[in-house]
Amino acid sequence: MIWSEFQRHMSEVAAAFTSRITISIWLTGCLVAVVTGPFGTFQTMGFGLRLVYWVTIVTSGLAIGAVVNAAFLTVCRGWHPLWIDLKASLVITTLLAPLIYMLRSGLDPVLTRADLAITSTWINTGLFVAPIFFLRRQLTGIDRAPGPPCPRLMRRLPDPLQEASILRLTGRDHTVEVATDRGTTTLRLRLKDAIDEMEPVDGLCTHRSHWVARAAITGHTTEGGKLHVTLANGDRVPVSRKYRPRLEDLGLVPGQDG
Repeated sequence: MIWSEFQRHMSEVAAAFTSRITISIWLTGCLVAVVTGPFGTFQTMGFGLRLVYWVTIVTSGLAIGAVVNAAFLTVCRGWHPLWIDLKASLVITTLLAPLIYMLRSGLDPVLTRADLAITSTWINTGLFVAPIFFLRRQLTGIDRAPGPPCPRLMRRLPDPLQEASILRLTGRDHTVEVATDRGTTTLRLRLKDAIDEMEPVDGLCTHRSHWVARAAITGHTTEGGKLHVTLANGDRVPVSRKYRPRLEDLGLVPGQDG
């Protein structure tokens, strides 16, 4: 479940990489660094060398930041966002500082490794990374990417699951088991009504007692001649003969002649 949630956060981060905020931060960071030449790069590097150096640093920092931020959102989802930013900044600084140290000593025509100290490089890296996180936090309210469609059924879920993604619905008598990427709960509701309240989420029935979100399907298994689809949280949901053709048409399960 943790791995599937990490993948979800990575997908969100990957989508955010093409947002106006990220592009603006990347362009601003590169432009300011190349023009001003902070940390002595203006004195020791020419314009072309500064361009290569700082574009590499800013791009690497954003890439490392994306992975680290997704990891913290997965493991520390109950933390305050500012705490996540602070700790993520420290981790990113620790990962990025050795890269900066190697690039500076390798590209700078004046300074050598003997002239550089990894401790001061770490501190300077932190001074560069922290403002970017702060700027991103201030701007996220301006250009927030649209979230996934929110079905009406979410209103029925307990508070701990309000930010979860619904993976499947299973009908049992007069109740419905709702499985999400953050846990499972049971609602006193007919399956048909629960499915109606899942709009506009793209999903389909696999069995008269089971509905699954299409995005949650990760594969399929066959055991004892019975077909199941596997979901992102590891659940296996049966596929009946009535609903199998629909899944075959969507390429979610193999054809019976395949």
